[in-house]
Amino acid sequence: MAGPFGWELLLDLFDCDEATLSDEARLRQFVETLCDDVLEMRRYGDCMVCWFGAEDIDTEGYSVVQLIETSSIVGHLSPHRRSAYWNVFSCRPFSERQVTEFALRTFAAERVDARFIVRGAG
Repeated sequence: MAGPFGWELLLDLFDCDEATLSDEARLRQFVETLCDDVLEMRRYGDCMVCWFGAEDIDTEGYSVVQLIETSSIVGHLSPHRRSAYWNVFSCRPFSERQVTEFALRTFAAERVDARFIVRGAG
């Protein structure tokens, strides 16, 4: 086998700034900066940002999808819980530390649960 197929970072951010979680423009800017400056990966198409889950305050919030040439970035935000859940997947290696630190700063998160997975290595 030629090595891993890809790398995936799962970030659960807690005690975030509620205003950032609820601001579509800030979410778009986060994804743009994450792709262009942190990951240095080309965005493919427009970032999709949609408000979902309005039937239940626990699930209500934005969902974000951005395709990148090497895979995708997906996020689910919960202003009520003050939490953000991000998946960054790429077939090109990236720094999990840089992505985590950028997300912590952007969302002013007080806690993070980060898991980094090597995909297709076995």
